Amino acid sequence: MNTVLAPEAPLRGREGELALIREVLEHGSRGGTAVLTVEGMPGIGKTRLLSEAAALARQLGYQPARRPHGREARHHRLSAARTGARPAGPHLVILDDPCGTPDRPAHRARVPAPRGRSGPGRGVLLIAHRPGEAAALPGSLLADPAVRTERLVLGPLAPADTHRLAHDLLGAPPARSLAPLVDDTGGHPRLLIELLTGLREEGGVELTGGEAELLTERLPARLAARVRATLERYSPSCRQLLRVAAVLGDEVVYGELALMLRTSVSALLPTLEEVRATGVVRDTGTRAAFHSALLRRLVAESVPVPVRLALEQEAATLRSARRGQRQSPQAPAARHGEPSGQQRALVALVAEGLTNQQIASRLALSPHTVNYHLRKLFKHYGVSSRIDLLRAAARAH
Repeated sequence: MNTVLAPEAPLRGREGELALIREVLEHGSRGGTAVLTVEGMPGIGKTRLLSEAAALARQLGYQPARRPHGREARHHRLSAARTGARPAGPHLVILDDPCGTPDRPAHRARVPAPRGRSGPGRGVLLIAHRPGEAAALPGSLLADPAVRTERLVLGPLAPADTHRLAHDLLGAPPARSLAPLVDDTGGHPRLLIELLTGLREEGGVELTGGEAELLTERLPARLAARVRATLERYSPSCRQLLRVAAVLGDEVVYGELALMLRTSVSALLPTLEEVRATGVVRDTGTRAAFHSALLRRLVAESVPVPVRLALEQEAATLRSARRGQRQSPQAPAARHGEPSGQQRALVALVAEGLTNQQIASRLALSPHTVNYHLRKLFKHYGVSSRIDLLRAAARAH
């Protein structure tokens, strides 16, 4: 394999964001004060954008964009007091993810106002945070109409920018064998970088005819390990919901997900808020959709194979039952006295050994309705026990 990953690829697809950052920094360099927040899911490129902002600020004469802490901060203050030195230019404060890790979504950090040679009120404050989290800004900034405030929301890269980034990383454009996998990253920069780095390390790609060809269907071990490590930082309920949703498919109906988890949509609301904050899924009306097909696959593969197969079987039974519920009472099967789709799903759950209460929970019915359908099935097949019902249903179908 003669492909060598670049130490740091060019920033792709963020030209508009960089233009706004330059405009804000130039505002600060002219003596103004500004606050710019950058919001985006983990790995979408917030830190990289802040690094570019820091480099641009240095060109414009800003003070260092790093805030000193601890002993370094005390030394900094003492030196300034002894020499009487004051910053020669506007000050830049950068806070990257002030709200902490995904397992502490409720934490809110308080941040200082930018300070310059004229004291508070000259400089720029840049804050990057995850969706649903934000740092508490100082009241002096919020109350000052002269302070410019801007907000950037980083979304996925466009497909063309995603392929350009892949070209940068591999030194060649993705071939037809690799392009679909690149598209499955959903424009997520870190996911793409981890994917291509892992493929290179494991000999999964090579340059052929000026293109990067894919040589394996297996995903890199480092990519799977990173996703598993990230999942472990979430709460148990968040991990469970993400894994079940991933097994169900790229898009999941909230009602269906609640049934799989033996609960209601309303009871899931706190967990759904945490899931949204991860940035892994997005809302599409009554459904949750994974931003990346590749990430969905990795989350699903983090579930042990026997458990995943059992979940898939359970989901198939549930969907069959839901189709039966939507079946018209005038459908041909019902007119001819044959069991409805819902009743056939009920028989399948009886075969799993579930009680009436468990079947009711699975099919979103009341125990009384389940008992009613069982009596109808007993009468239809001329039986008086569950065992005889299963045997009769097997003979009939």
